[in-house]
Amino acid sequence: MAENTTLTVLTVDDNDAIRYWLTRCLRDGGYRVIEARTGTEALSLAQQDLALITLDINLPDMDGFEVCRRLKENPGTSGIPVLHISASCVGSEHRVRGLDGGADAYLSEPIDHQVLLSTVNALLRLSQAQKESRRQAAEAERTREELAKSYESLESRVKERTAELEHRSLEVHTLSQRLLQAQDEERRRISRELHDSTGQLLVGLTLNLSELHRELGRATPKAQRLVDDASSMVDEISRQIRTLSYLLHPPLLDLVGLTSALKWYVDGFICRSNIQVTLDLPDDTERLSQDLETTIYRLIQECLTNVHRHSGSKTASIRVVKDDHEVRLEVTDEGNGLVPRTESAAEEVRPGVGILGMKERVRQFGGVLEVSSRRSGMSVRATLPITTQASVHTP
Repeated sequence: MAENTTLTVLTVDDNDAIRYWLTRCLRDGGYRVIEARTGTEALSLAQQDLALITLDINLPDMDGFEVCRRLKENPGTSGIPVLHISASCVGSEHRVRGLDGGADAYLSEPIDHQVLLSTVNALLRLSQAQKESRRQAAEAERTREELAKSYESLESRVKERTAELEHRSLEVHTLSQRLLQAQDEERRRISRELHDSTGQLLVGLTLNLSELHRELGRATPKAQRLVDDASSMVDEISRQIRTLSYLLHPPLLDLVGLTSALKWYVDGFICRSNIQVTLDLPDDTERLSQDLETTIYRLIQECLTNVHRHSGSKTASIRVVKDDHEVRLEVTDEGNGLVPRTESAAEEVRPGVGILGMKERVRQFGGVLEVSSRRSGMSVRATLPITTQASVHTP
């Protein structure tokens, strides 16, 4: 058994003859053997790299049970297999005491040579399996710790990435708010410029054309006709600019409030589009903040624009309801809706810029926008909370 030449076995027995026989048997089995006569000597030699210990029970300084107990309590020697061998303690109570005390096997003399070697080999195989199991357990624990560290690192990176995305999302949301506010302010400014500047210039031009018409009283009919045509074109330009100015930002919205502005807009929309629109809006709706009234006006304006451009519907209805806590509005039509071009259910219908803009406006107030589309029409519902800041009009 050449494979055992590197394994060292400690034989502990105060009987020289028995110790000699054990040593010879083990060496014949291919093991390196060292000897001890006392328990104290055995505990000292056990600090070496031992594969196994054969341990007698009756020793001069302490019994083998005590030696085994100390060996198993010491972390440095607890893993060494202990084989009790005794010629005098052969009763079952001795075997039970030895095995309960930590011994791995118990043999009583006389012992057959092959039985001894087979028992030692079996104990060493068991010890090797235990060592391998402990090694694998330690490796598994190291792997678990590495995985835990990797998980913690990944979780930390996910948290950092999530925080970064939330920060970016907040920046985008803030930018969207500022863009919408800037858009409304720019519309208000352009509307004022068209009304106060360009509109007044056209009024002056109209007066000049009227004066020119009187001066050309005795002129040719052709000259008078040209002046009349020019006056008509100036009147039409004035009307279109006035309408454009009001569409950009109706003065009624700032002066008298949402109810009048919506009625004016719906009446004009009906004339321009030939679409019949019903407006359900309480006449006594109290004033809200300028931003909230502007948002409601823009939502309805965008919905009717979509009806006119895309739905093909001949009718539309608007309903606005207000209580102490929120404003709810709903715009419905009977047109095409947002339907896919094909029958494939996998094809996604993406909302346009107008709907995305409406969602952003509603989100500014912490509200909810719902868009329901079907082949026979479309419905847009918005719920806007009324906060303390949003309940006071600031003209």
